[in-house]
Amino acid sequence: MKKIIKITSSILLAITIIVTSIMNVNAASDSISIGTATKVHNNYIANVTFSYKVTTDGKYLYCLDLHRNTASNVQAKLVSNSSYVDGGLLYILKNGYPNKSITGDSDKDYYITQTAVWWYLDSTRGASNLGEKFKKTGSDPYNLRHYVHDLVNEGIAHKNDSTSVPETKLSIAPTNGGSLTLQNGYYISNDIKAVTSNIDKYKVTINNPVKGTIIIGNHGREFTYNGPFELHANESFKVKVPSSSITSTTTTFTVEANAAGNTEYKAYEYQPVDSKMQNVVLLEKNTTTVKSSTKLTIDSTQLTITKIDSKTKKPLAGAQLVLKDSNGKVISTWTSTINGHIIKNLSEGTYTIEETKAPEGYVLNKKVTTVKITKNVKEYKVTMENTPKNIVVNINKVDQETNKPLKGAVLVVKDSKGNIIDRFTTTESAHVITKLANGVYTVEEESAPEGYIKSNEKITFTVDDNHQSHQITMVNAKEVIVPNTGTESIIFALIGTIILGIGLDYILKHAKA
Repeated sequence: MKKIIKITSSILLAITIIVTSIMNVNAASDSISIGTATKVHNNYIANVTFSYKVTTDGKYLYCLDLHRNTASNVQAKLVSNSSYVDGGLLYILKNGYPNKSITGDSDKDYYITQTAVWWYLDSTRGASNLGEKFKKTGSDPYNLRHYVHDLVNEGIAHKNDSTSVPETKLSIAPTNGGSLTLQNGYYISNDIKAVTSNIDKYKVTINNPVKGTIIIGNHGREFTYNGPFELHANESFKVKVPSSSITSTTTTFTVEANAAGNTEYKAYEYQPVDSKMQNVVLLEKNTTTVKSSTKLTIDSTQLTITKIDSKTKKPLAGAQLVLKDSNGKVISTWTSTINGHIIKNLSEGTYTIEETKAPEGYVLNKKVTTVKITKNVKEYKVTMENTPKNIVVNINKVDQETNKPLKGAVLVVKDSKGNIIDRFTTTESAHVITKLANGVYTVEEESAPEGYIKSNEKITFTVDDNHQSHQITMVNAKEVIVPNTGTESIIFALIGTIILGIGLDYILKHAKA
């Protein structure tokens, strides 16, 4: 009946149709069929006797002139604007038999009611249906006269009452424009109230209710809607719809109220087609059924965010994003897929979309995208781009002296955790690496080219959005070759010299001697 579908902080619950219908039950017929009249069982007061008058379908009738022939087995036509029917006569019929029990004896009660009608006409119209014996001095063995007298007096007191039937009305509609406000994940309507006349209670039905719909009754009492519920005529209610159940930008449902009006009484005079017979009066109890409905529409917002490659314009998966409101509160976080990410039921206001992590192989998009949700738009679409990374790491091996390329060195590239990312043997061309995640890396030598001393140098480089290209050069020094100088000859020469010296010393010592 809460906004991705557009309702801003409140969605419009538009009253597109309000329909009220009225159906009357038991309305007066243009003609009636009077059945066979039957004598009352006793002459209850002053020997006055008469017959029951009923329609062929069992409705009791009361004659208006005792002195005319009893209406029996005849058709009778409705008398328009009867001069006999006034507030007093209507009161007597409403409070007489069979509408109410007077003594508990139906025969006596009919007698009391019929004689009260004649006595009332005598008192108010100057008729002469009943004499003084009936009214004062005649026999009254069952003590019924006072019932008749009291009923007549009450009728006289109500003579000037209106005889028109009260109009029964029922019209249901939301107050204050019928808008719903999105609050804590629910669309909540303003009060919905029925304007009524002549009814005590009404019943409410929601057609095509949204799943999980809640009714908020008087005093804030909440209950899940699971079928028609009843309210007193002066009670209102609210509809509470979970935003999670709203799946489209336009959702409609109908709130319907219906009621049976209070019992309404109307007296009708009928004239038999045989003019010698008594005119009769019939009391009808009319029940009016009323119905009113209002068609409600929830217009909600839908925000779709799509990630694409800035060059190919194709969808990108793997970006991590966050939606925040104007206060910086996180509304939603998600990881992009090749399909657009949909956020529904956003309140009216300004929101920002930020990327917290780029898809692998792409540069982080640092631009903050702003979206303003208003009550005039239902669908919003945002496209955010990522630029592919252009990572190029060139690694060269050269001779320390000549600076010429060296082939045959075995090098490894490791990440910050010591994992080997790449191992290769150098050639006369640079070794190129193009796919590296953001991070810190080292290059080191495992074995040197033939004729060169192994380098213990470790070169560190960093790959991030601002450092994607690196030119790395590692050098090797040649091995030093010591020439062969005849060591053995020198040793022999030294030994010979020593021996010669020892010999000369011996000769000189012996020569002196």
